[in-house]
Amino acid sequence: SSGINAEYGRIAKVTTIGRRESSVVHDKLAHQVVDFEAGLPEEVFRDQDVAMCTLGTTRGKSGKEGFLRVDRDYILDFASKSRAADIKQFHLLSSSGASSQSSFLYLHTKGIVDDKVQEMGFEKAVIYRPNVLLCDREESRWGEKVARTFLGWFDSGRRMSIYVTDVAKTMKSSIFSDQPGNTIISNQEIISLAKEED
Repeated sequence: SSGINAEYGRIAKVTTIGRRESSVVHDKLAHQVVDFEAGLPEEVFRDQDVAMCTLGTTRGKSGKEGFLRVDRDYILDFASKSRAADIKQFHLLSSSGASSQSSFLYLHTKGIVDDKVQEMGFEKAVIYRPNVLLCDREESRWGEKVARTFLGWFDSGRRMSIYVTDVAKTMKSSIFSDQPGNTIISNQEIISLAKEED
C-alpha cells in the first residue's frame, strides 16, 4: 500500500502491514506489524475496499524454499483472505516475463500466482509487470546495486527498467479507473500511465 497517497481526497484511510514497524506517519495511515508465518489476522482485512500487494524476495536472498514461501504462499494467503473479506479490488506487483509456462523458477512462480489471483473472482484484479525496479533498498547486494546504477544511466528509454515511483503512481491511479475484471499492465504501460499522473 506504500504507493497510495493518503492525502488523495477519495481515500478515507490506508492500512499497511509489514514485518517491521513503519516510520511513515499520517493521520489517515494505520500500520500493523504481522507475522506472515503465523498467517494474517482477519481484522487486517475488515472494512477495506482495495488490497495492494507488493511482497517479494529473491531465491538468492532467501533460497528456493524461502522464495516460494514469500512469493507464492504469502501472496496467495493475502489474496485469498482479501477475497474472503469481500474486498472488491486486488492489485498485485508481479514481474515482466511472468508466466506459468516459464522454465525459470522466478517467472514460473510469478505466473502461477498471477493466474490464481485472476481466478479468485475479484470485481477488479490488476497485475503490474514491471522490469527491473530502480530504487534504493535497505537490503541490497553489490550486484543489484551495480545493475540498478547501470540501468539508471544507460536505459533512458526504460525498456529494461522502471522507477519505483512510476509503479506507485500507476497503482494509485488504477484504483480509480472504471475498468472492471482482470487487467495486466506491462512495463511500458506502467510508464505511460504514470506520465498521465505528473
